[in-house]
Amino acid sequence: MLPLEGYRVLDLSRQMPGPYATHLLADLGMEVIKVEEPLPRYGMGRDDLMPSDPTAEEEVVYAAYNAFARNKKSIALQLLKPEIRPQAQEVFYKLAQKADIVVESYRPGVTKWMGVDYDTVKQHNPRIIYCAVTGYGQTGPYVKYAGHGGHFSAVSGTASRLRDAEGIPLRPDYTPIGYLAALYAVTGILSALVLRDRTGQGQFIDVSLTGADVTQLFMASASYFRTGQEQRRVEGPRLDYVKCKDGKWVTISNPETYFWENFCRVLGHEEWIPLRRGSGPDFERMVEEVKAIFLTKTRDEWLKTLREADCCIAPLNELPEALEDPQVLHLGMVWEAQHPSAGKVKQMGVPIRFSDVSLGIRELAPELGKHTVQVMRELGYSDRQIQEQIPPPSWPGRGTRGGWLIGPKTWTGQDFIRSCEFWR
Repeated sequence: MLPLEGYRVLDLSRQMPGPYATHLLADLGMEVIKVEEPLPRYGMGRDDLMPSDPTAEEEVVYAAYNAFARNKKSIALQLLKPEIRPQAQEVFYKLAQKADIVVESYRPGVTKWMGVDYDTVKQHNPRIIYCAVTGYGQTGPYVKYAGHGGHFSAVSGTASRLRDAEGIPLRPDYTPIGYLAALYAVTGILSALVLRDRTGQGQFIDVSLTGADVTQLFMASASYFRTGQEQRRVEGPRLDYVKCKDGKWVTISNPETYFWENFCRVLGHEEWIPLRRGSGPDFERMVEEVKAIFLTKTRDEWLKTLREADCCIAPLNELPEALEDPQVLHLGMVWEAQHPSAGKVKQMGVPIRFSDVSLGIRELAPELGKHTVQVMRELGYSDRQIQEQIPPPSWPGRGTRGGWLIGPKTWTGQDFIRSCEFWR
């Protein structure tokens, strides 16, 4: 039995961090049903790992590697087209009556326009836990502003921390803002479940990327609140990353006295020990000498030598190296599954290991609407009702999943813009 088995999630989210939050809940055992819009998406995929309008063949291949949607079900509901929305709402409300959680990531106000906002859904299920993940949150002076991850990081203050030597802000290639928001969403959902066990009532959870990103300044803010001064990284020579003889890099930061002394002794320069927190000409000369010394051995040689001396050192892995690193593999961070057409596929795992439970890929990502008929049967729809509601396919390549559940293929750009999530 999986830790969160027995709970049902309706997943209205499409792009980070909503799908990542529900991906974690699914991996931990919850039944996650993706409630998806099947229409052309004008540049937006079903999630960040899927193309916007794939062919049936492309969708199969992409789904094989889509870790966001693994262990989930998919039902196609047309909630964005006003003239056919009521029938789709009926299915959604029936689903909500038997669900525990709803997760959505639309701009504030869109789910109300769709008729699936918290106030509406809780009328059908007062125990529902409804989590909305947005850029700036559900209220406040920025609530109507559009934005992407970079805008939220700019407001949060984290983006200003990375600058070049001239003080010009740099845009990082990677930012954890989406993953942070997803983890806070999961934390909020699990907390609300515990509280519901005590009170019998569900509630609304508001998680913002901006708020999540501000928490990265936890330690910096404590110092600022205490001193009124912002501590910034001091530019100048640093002993962080150094290049080895074979062109590969290592990180050699040894801030504590014990590790620093070991490091200096291995390099044969005990006179450097007083320079642990140094600066100035002597420190700068030491940095240059260290760089020269590391060019005399390969990365593997330095890793062996310094680890044996109990120094802090690690390889600076490129992506392929990281995914094949023996410690990463030992931690179970690469999962494998067999796909009927793609063969053996690999996906990123989850960094949680239980003593008595094994996590893994129970089912690869579903095609759009794969579980529509199954879910409708579970809701009490007869096969005749399903056949009446799902006529021959209205979207080539999508099997027998047309009708008002999916809606017509033609859709205006204005309809999409109105419903668009807050980032892309």
